[in-house]
Amino acid sequence: MFYLCSIGSNLDPHQHVSQAVGELLERFGRLQLSSVIQTKPVGMHSRHDFLNCLFVTESTLTPQQLKTVFIAMELAHGRDRSDPNCKVLDRPLDIDILASNPTDDFAATRVDAYLNELLAELYGQGEVHDRKVTLPLHTRLMAGKVIEEQQVGLTPLALHQPAEASVARS
Repeated sequence: MFYLCSIGSNLDPHQHVSQAVGELLERFGRLQLSSVIQTKPVGMHSRHDFLNCLFVTESTLTPQQLKTVFIAMELAHGRDRSDPNCKVLDRPLDIDILASNPTDDFAATRVDAYLNELLAELYGQGEVHDRKVTLPLHTRLMAGKVIEEQQVGLTPLALHQPAEASVARS
């Protein structure tokens, strides 16, 4: 199954989004990643801007299992999900499943308005007008050695884990 997902962060967002993309790439082996944009908070009062992006990945996990993986990542990055107001509080990391599909075509999927341009750009059907942000991405071998460093965020990219990396893929 293919999944269209979003990443958002407004607490130390450069660090958390960059690390999350790296962790997702290590786990799933490949991602189609949108540009990374800086946006004002939506549906909450905060003085901290968000970094947001979309990604598409393929997994044998069910949506519930995948959400469990994402929640574990959020907690590892310091998100407090025990607060009943966690949906409207600042957060280091938020990863959501927006849609699933047997194919990797999500071009016609409905997403929140602030993600529309990212989705259109991801499928070559438009461009992003929000401020784009460049982030470093470190691709590692299982031993933790950095074997490749690249910049992500300014354009959609197909990311692949190097063949030498031994990864538990789901």
